[in-house]
Amino acid sequence: MKIGFPIEPEGMGGTRTWVKNFSDYCIKKGHEVYFSHNDIVDLFITLAYYSDPYQLLKIKKRGTKVLYRMDGIYYDFLSEKKLVRKYNKTIATAMRLSDKIIYQSNFSRVMASQLFNGRELPGVVVYNGADKNIFKEKGKILDRPKDKKIILSIAFWGTPLMADYSIRTIIDIAKQLVHRNDLEFWILGYAYPPQEQLIKKANLPNITWYDLRTSIPREKMPEYIRTADLILHTRPNDACSNLIIEAMNVGKPIVGLNLGSTPELLGDAGLRGECEPSFEHFPVVDISSMADKVLQTFDNYDYYKSKIVERSKMFTLENMCNNYFIEIEKLLKKG
Repeated sequence: MKIGFPIEPEGMGGTRTWVKNFSDYCIKKGHEVYFSHNDIVDLFITLAYYSDPYQLLKIKKRGTKVLYRMDGIYYDFLSEKKLVRKYNKTIATAMRLSDKIIYQSNFSRVMASQLFNGRELPGVVVYNGADKNIFKEKGKILDRPKDKKIILSIAFWGTPLMADYSIRTIIDIAKQLVHRNDLEFWILGYAYPPQEQLIKKANLPNITWYDLRTSIPREKMPEYIRTADLILHTRPNDACSNLIIEAMNVGKPIVGLNLGSTPELLGDAGLRGECEPSFEHFPVVDISSMADKVLQTFDNYDYYKSKIVERSKMFTLENMCNNYFIEIEKLLKKG
């Protein structure tokens, strides 16, 4: 089978990570893979705003089936309104033109419905997965203090406003727990100078390592996750967090927000802080609730570790790719 994608897999962010993982799997299974709108393929998988209507119509005229992988949409409170509307219009049109939609989560389906006045377009849910050959419990770790518990937040932090929100939330949680001398916070991954200045200005003794100038290579992520004791995830309205799924497969307990896809990913295997859901503005996080969930997780650490290891079996790369190919075969059989 010949399979096309609109972008090359190199680069930062969850979208390109998914293209990399899935295209590598396709090649491993003997399929031919292309990264442009111009190649003659049997199936074209588009995503985000990377294909405009003209490109998709041209592809469909060749008799190629189009699958849209639905991640999320863009919000006015995250970026410049004119740009947000342009991107969302491109996404909505691509979804309408596609022969099949695969949502990353049930929450992703709800997000997408905001583009259609609350109407959900038909599609199936296939969760992301992590490569168990890379994201595994045993392996190299970084140097770390032996007498501290490390709370790690690590990401490509997204747009400046998204990064600002997520990192301010971590700082506020660290402030709530500053009296705990046994806890350290690490905040790593690529963001922007103003966000690093936020951490520096807070000057908290329990934020012991931060670096928002250096992106973390995908192959190095397991080392960071394995080194930590707990993963703290503060990104709101996440469609299907790669970090959560990767941490699950490494066997690390997670504390996240009680919104977005996080509840359906974690189930009862991880605790979530209270947070007011919103698509109109940044959700308001209950910082005390988040801090309490961190402490509860450490108080019941072995329990949550065993629960997360068991739940990780749902979110492997093999499961994800197999489920995609089930839907791809159905689509191509329709003719």
